Amino acid sequence: MLQIANQKVQSTLNRMHGEASREGLTIAKGLTKGIFRKLKPLDMSEAYLAISSGQGRFLYDLLVKRNAKNIVEFGTSFGISTMYLGAAAAVTGGKVITSEILPKKCRIAEQNFKEAGLEDVIEVREGDALETLATVPDGIDLLLLDGWNDLYLPLLKILEPKFKKGTLIYTDNASFLSARPFLKYIKSKPEIYSTRRLQDEKGGSELTEVISD
Repeated sequence: MLQIANQKVQSTLNRMHGEASREGLTIAKGLTKGIFRKLKPLDMSEAYLAISSGQGRFLYDLLVKRNAKNIVEFGTSFGISTMYLGAAAAVTGGKVITSEILPKKCRIAEQNFKEAGLEDVIEVREGDALETLATVPDGIDLLLLDGWNDLYLPLLKILEPKFKKGTLIYTDNASFLSARPFLKYIKSKPEIYSTRRLQDEKGGSELTEVISD
């Protein structure tokens, strides 16, 4: 598996993963708000909710080997997953467009990208992803779904016209109940999508490929 050679990027990622590893209490406090009502993004405004370093390295390796250039992400948070995408885009000459609904997280993520020297290859779009990602360029190479799970399916349907044969969709937290409508839809169209489970731990992840034009 390819390693990130840019030490500025790796140093920033090391700091961020360290911070994310100590946020158990922060996540617990956010989850308690969902006891009597549906959780909202604002409930997790202080939490990374990040992918693991293993997931990040997998994505970086995949994107570089595929020479992916048109990379789209739903769910920036503080930017750990985006950092891996951006590191790959810096190698392939591509660009990452990512969406985050919370303004505070957008500002912190942008600071992190600047620290890593990736601000020129990552565009953060603030707001509802169903609106902010509707205008991304056609020919998406990889879509990372790592935001609020109940938006996975409606966002997929918006972006489907922008897919091409070979487009990859990486779905984080694929084992969550709220991700089931998305997976049901994907698996109902075997002539369009080929999908496989990558892992079951940490919420599960799925890798899907568009197999038809």
